[in-house]
Parts: sequence; C-alpha cells; structure tokens
Amino acid sequence: MIELFFAQASDGPGAGVVLLPFLALVGIILFFSGVFVVGQQDAVIIQRLGKFNRVARAGLNFKVPVLETAAGRLSLRIRELDIPGQFKTSDNVFINMILRVQYAVIPERASDAHYKLQSPEQQITAFVLNVVRGEVAKMQLRDVFEHQDSIGNAVNEQLTISMSEFGFQIRNALVNEVRPAEEVVRAMNAVQASENEKVAAKNQGEAQKFRTVLHAEAEAEAKRLQGEGIAAQREAIVRGLSISVESLKTAMPGADPQTLMNLVLINQYFDAMRDISQGEKAKVIFVPSGPGAYREISDQLFQSFINAAEASSPVPVAAKKPTKANEPPPIQ
Repeated sequence: MIELFFAQASDGPGAGVVLLPFLALVGIILFFSGVFVVGQQDAVIIQRLGKFNRVARAGLNFKVPVLETAAGRLSLRIRELDIPGQFKTSDNVFINMILRVQYAVIPERASDAHYKLQSPEQQITAFVLNVVRGEVAKMQLRDVFEHQDSIGNAVNEQLTISMSEFGFQIRNALVNEVRPAEEVVRAMNAVQASENEKVAAKNQGEAQKFRTVLHAEAEAEAKRLQGEGIAAQREAIVRGLSISVESLKTAMPGADPQTLMNLVLINQYFDAMRDISQGEKAKVIFVPSGPGAYREISDQLFQSFINAAEASSPVPVAAKKPTKANEPPPIQ
C-alpha cells in the first residue's frame, strides 16, 4: 500500500506537496520515539545494535531511533535483603539467625550490575550464608549473642570485596535476630533462673546476718543501759540508807551502828510490803512468821544491800553478819 501511495504520488504534478507532510509526520514519530525520561535515583542501560553504549542518568535523554534501545532500567536506591539461615556453634548448638543486608548499585558501574550478575539477591544470600557459617562455627552460643557486631562486620567486609566486581556496594550488614532451638532456650532459662535463685539466697542470707548483728548489738546496748540503771538505782538506795543511819546516830548517840542499820532495813522492808499490798495487782505474799523470822529477814536484807553496795562500788564491801552481841533489842 505504501509503494502504491508513493507510485501514485510521484505520478501526479503535486507529488512533492504530498510527500512533505508524510515525511514530517514520520520524522516527528521517530523523534518522540527516541526521547525518554529517567527518574531520580534510576539508571537506564542503552544498547546500540545490541552492544552496550552508555548509561542514561536522571532527566531528559535521547536515543537514536531504531539503532539504540533501552536494555534495562536499574534502581540506584538502597535495598534491604533479609537472609534467614540455620547455623551450628562450636558447642554443637543449632541456632536460627536472620541477617539484614543493605546494598545498592554503584552508579559508575551500573553496566556491570546489569550485565555481570543476573540475580544479585541469590548471589548475596550465598555469600552471606557462607561467611556466617564460618564465623559462627568458631563461637559458642553465648559468644554469638555477645559478638553480633563482629559477625555483621565480617559479613560486610567479605561482601564488599565479593560484590564490588559485580557493580554492587554493601552499605551495611546486621545480625537482626538470633534464636536458638526451643529446648536450648528452656535450658538457658533454667540455668539463669538457678543463678538468680543463688544470688537471691545469698542476698537473703546477708540481710539476715545484718539483721541478727543489729539485733545483737541493740540487745547488748539495752542490757548495758539496763545494768547502768540498776547500778544507779542501787547506789541511790545505799546512799539513802546511809543518810537514814546517820540521822539515827544523831538521834540515838549511844546506839550500836549495826542495830541502827537493822532498824533501817526492817523499816524499808515493811514499807515495801505495804506498797506491794496496796498495788492494783496485789498478790498474797507469805512471809516468815516464826520466832526467828525477824533474824532471818534482817540477815537477808542486810546481805542484799551489801551485794548492792559491792555492785555499785569498785572497792569490795565485807559483809558482817550480826552476832548475838550486837543483836537489836526484841520488839515489844
């Protein structure tokens, strides 16, 4: 049909007028077919007659119609790839790990990324698994948790060397997750719980020891203060008795000192009995009532006050038991 159109157009007198619009239309179509736009962070591989020619960058670009074609479009953005795998540690524990690799096409080597490597994800996965398998085999399970950064650095270094020749750069490699088998997790939790119980028991023992020491110190201090109070009380009683004896000596110049002392003690004794009987919780008290009751009570009181005097005085006081010569006169 085109040949017929050209034959008919060339036979007539207005052949040039007919061909000119047609050629202009064809030229416009060819021009716009060669114009294309490349987006930001993208690159287009241009081939001329099936051979690599250049890399078209972001913006408005032009290719020769028919002779040049766009062989492929590459993204220059950073991409992430999660790589799961199972690995064995040096202490024969299998763990599941997920590694995250961030990679991108090197803009200056976009042609290598397009032509040299058909599936970069598969190649990166194979490299990562190989590197991690070698690193984890050198470590125990505890070390894997503690040295995740070193594993990521080793993967980053090896991948950078291996993938750079294919036009890819490795931006980062991270150990995203470490998950041992369920039975291993249960065993680790049991061990940790046992260690925590040991620490708690030790802390409780230390606390109990501290409380016991404080209680003993407080009890010792209380007993010391109580002893000082009793000693002071006894000292005051002895001092009062001494004043009473001196008063009796003044009132009875010819009386025997021992007799005066016995009178004071008996008086104190009966005063004490009176106070006890008048108390709110008075009790029935049985006191000696035989013929020698006075002597027995007197001796006991005398000895008790001698003991009180010795407790409150650094100089021992010799107790002198009353004899018949200095017995007090019988009470009428």
